[in-house]
Amino acid sequence: MSHLLFINHTRQLHGSEQVMLHSMRVAQAAGHRVTVVLPSHVADEGLDAAVEAYASRVLRLPYRPIGISWWRTMLVQVYNLYALCWLVRYIRREKVDVVYSNTSVTSIGVQAARWTGRKHLWHFHEPVDKLYGWNATLKGVYRRLLGTKRNTLICISKRQLGEWEQAVGQSLPATVVYNPVREIQVKRVAHKGIRIGFLGCFETRKNISVLLCAVERISETVADVQLVLCGAKNEEEKRAIYRQTTLTESSLDVRLHTNDVAAFFGEIDILVLPSLQETMPLVVMEALQAGVCVIQTTHSGLSELLRDGEDTLFFAPEQPETLVALLRTCMDGNVRERLAANGQRRVKELDCNKRFEVAMQQLFAS
Repeated sequence: MSHLLFINHTRQLHGSEQVMLHSMRVAQAAGHRVTVVLPSHVADEGLDAAVEAYASRVLRLPYRPIGISWWRTMLVQVYNLYALCWLVRYIRREKVDVVYSNTSVTSIGVQAARWTGRKHLWHFHEPVDKLYGWNATLKGVYRRLLGTKRNTLICISKRQLGEWEQAVGQSLPATVVYNPVREIQVKRVAHKGIRIGFLGCFETRKNISVLLCAVERISETVADVQLVLCGAKNEEEKRAIYRQTTLTESSLDVRLHTNDVAAFFGEIDILVLPSLQETMPLVVMEALQAGVCVIQTTHSGLSELLRDGEDTLFFAPEQPETLVALLRTCMDGNVRERLAANGQRRVKELDCNKRFEVAMQQLFAS
């Protein structure tokens, strides 16, 4: 069996990390030896313990993600030289066969693979967008890195692959592998009225202000509507949300980040993802799998898998009036139940986990 080296740019436990963990599970099940590399300069936020379940060894080295600008990326690559040299020696000494880099801003893996002639898998989760660290001055950097011999780009949607090929101005050695979806067992919690939920970080790209305004509008004519926002980093971030809206604390519940998504899904009637930009948001697929009605942004690749008006409802984030109209439609319990049932059925039909596992097994072995 092969020795696989997995590299991530954070020690957090969000969507892209969940996908990497599933890849590691596939590798372990196939009998491969797994080593994981994590950045030493950031604090562990849950990923360390998660990777230890699948890795024979976890390495922590001083390296940073690229992106934002050409100058910053050059400085980062200089900073990363020590870790890169250490990694090259490890790859040769421990006979690593395949290097797997998670996310588009993790460059140390493809550099190490180039220096050692190893096979490299680069799993991109991000769209081409400044909100995710993209800058047009990075075109040459990515052309060079993606052109590394024995490199395969893994994209998570056809739309995303098209965006990256357009951004770098060339076709790429790539394959599209849709994300796996965790099976979440949900126990419904009885509550008064209708609960609209959001789950994720509170970054600008998540467009939470539009959701706040939409719920304010709905609350003017519909009684017992509550918005639950889950994902704040700290108490100050929670307070900042309350200052942005006229919603009272009885109709707005802002919560800290949680990994217990099953409990959250069990409390809400509608999940809304109003993001300005997403690639293939796992939270949507997980909510659908859990039987939750979902309204989501058109700015993702999920339209490749889901049917508007049947499995879910799409709206353009630059058109907040459409979100208001869709929320009004979903005040009808029959509509919510139909969308939730169709969405859950669709996710089951797609069999994302099996397809993901087969694709990753082939990539690790070929």
